[in-house]
Amino acid sequence: MTPSPAVWSPQSCALAHTLEGHSGAVLAVAWTKNGRYILSASQDKSLRLWNPHAGTHVKTYSGPHNHEVTDAIISEDNSKFLSCGGDKAFFQWDVTTAQVIRKFVGHDRKINALAFGPKQEVVLSASYDKTIRIWDMRARARGPIQTLSDATDSVLCMSVSGDEIATGSTDGCLRRYDVRRGGLVVDHLLQPIGSLSFSSDRECMLVSTLDNNIRLLERQTGNLLTSYTGHVNKRFKVQNTFDPSEGVVISGSEDNRVCVWDLMEAKLVCTLAGHEASVLCATFSESTLATASADGVIKIWKASAAP
Repeated sequence: MTPSPAVWSPQSCALAHTLEGHSGAVLAVAWTKNGRYILSASQDKSLRLWNPHAGTHVKTYSGPHNHEVTDAIISEDNSKFLSCGGDKAFFQWDVTTAQVIRKFVGHDRKINALAFGPKQEVVLSASYDKTIRIWDMRARARGPIQTLSDATDSVLCMSVSGDEIATGSTDGCLRRYDVRRGGLVVDHLLQPIGSLSFSSDRECMLVSTLDNNIRLLERQTGNLLTSYTGHVNKRFKVQNTFDPSEGVVISGSEDNRVCVWDLMEAKLVCTLAGHEASVLCATFSESTLATASADGVIKIWKASAAP
């Protein structure tokens, strides 16, 4: 994996906006595909749409969730989104009307994460009930079309890239499913896995474990390429991400920092301060970084790309 020459520069990063309104921890943040808005999911049972560039709240989505909202994903055309949480069900919403247009029922415990499959024809849900369930977005059938039941504990996170589904579980296993060929590869990391992300070329994966460690793994072999340490992550799901140029690795931290490492040298090069609680989310759209914390606050950081 080779970083592009235009590496995002944390040294030129500045806090642009602080978004306040949630009364509970923000557990997930998603960008619309055009990068104009972000959607936040919170422990306060609601979701909020924001304009991060203007620093303004646009709309609140609440009602169907009777428990914390743990994740949200937005459709390619930005007209709909899906949200999940402690309700054992997840919902499809119309962005404009703020109405639920479909409910998906089948899990036995709370749902931790959602992901779209290729072309967004299917959606995957990962649950505390130890399963991943796959749902057909085109059919109106009530139940899932497939269930993956290999985990022996809660499935905390997943990432989909092409025909491959990667899942991370509290059981310490990274599981990689080849949907087309029906294969399964299991890597035993021996610590609960809270965050997964693929590199853009699909050659590498970032895997956060609840032992203050982020691993860069070679996707095909599972070989460890390097590790990133210096942050605190032992209690919560804390999101990791590559910057858009894949020159640095970014993660939240339970000591209220946003940590930034050089990808190749694995050296902690910078921390972003300003949050007053554990930073649980970090996600990019181009050179704009959104971070969110356990006190319900979202921060927007604007950065210029260094030549």
